[in-house]
Amino acid sequence: MAQLCLGTVQFGMHYGIHNTLGRQPTEEEVFGVLDAAIDAGIYMFDTASAYGTSEELLGRYGLAARSGQIISKLHPAVEGERRDVQQEIQRSLTRLSVSRLYCYMLHRTEDLDDASVMDAMEEAKSHGWTDKIGVSIYSPEDAMCAAEDSRIDVIQVPYNVLDQRLDDCGFFEYAKENQKEVFARSAFLQGLLLMSPADAETKVAGSGVYVERFQSMAAEDGFLPREAAMLYALCHAGISYVVFGVDTSAQLRENTSLVSRCRAFSATYQKLYGAFRDIDVNILEPQRWKVSL
Repeated sequence: MAQLCLGTVQFGMHYGIHNTLGRQPTEEEVFGVLDAAIDAGIYMFDTASAYGTSEELLGRYGLAARSGQIISKLHPAVEGERRDVQQEIQRSLTRLSVSRLYCYMLHRTEDLDDASVMDAMEEAKSHGWTDKIGVSIYSPEDAMCAAEDSRIDVIQVPYNVLDQRLDDCGFFEYAKENQKEVFARSAFLQGLLLMSPADAETKVAGSGVYVERFQSMAAEDGFLPREAAMLYALCHAGISYVVFGVDTSAQLRENTSLVSRCRAFSATYQKLYGAFRDIDVNILEPQRWKVSL
């Protein structure tokens, strides 16, 4: 069973098509969510320099003093010069008020082929600025490439009940063979799985029928869409951490309460596993959506 990692993109910018607040949370609200996370035993937090003010907020909160572990990512706009990459890492450390990260990730898979970038990443690890080097990927092809790269320790992948392509290509087995730690994001598919089928169809053409089928299958076994979507990722044997985002402390508590329900979800998991195949990538990949997030 996977552990929980709190994603913080929505703290620093308006994010997702199912943002329940309809706005970016205030600093007080963010600190309330972080308090609830610490109280619930969550110690892993995911951020990036591209996430607006997220790093600064986490720094002001003082996660390091509360034993929090932080993952951050290289800004995609940073040029591939070694010095530029190292300066960007230092800026993230300063904003976060920490001297060391759990993992520093590439935000673009093409940077794996940039010798200057990778040299800078490996130097950051040797200097003790980060314990691990990672990459955030967007496609099964990139996931497989990352899994065979000896320089990479952590791979963050999109994974949810509708997007089972990584199962089909054998990624999780390959990552385990190569001793990669796998973080899964987008369990709710940026909120699409939590919307009514009609609203989902309006937001992302062609998605409504799949959202309806998923929600119906979950309801048959007594699970709400949010519960089933999160549990589907949590119960996957190949995932170490599920990165999830919330708008409120109440939502965080709802999600953390699910950790103890994986055994009860096993039959539903087996029913959902393999139920969604050959879905259009324009539905599965949010970067292709023609909507305003």
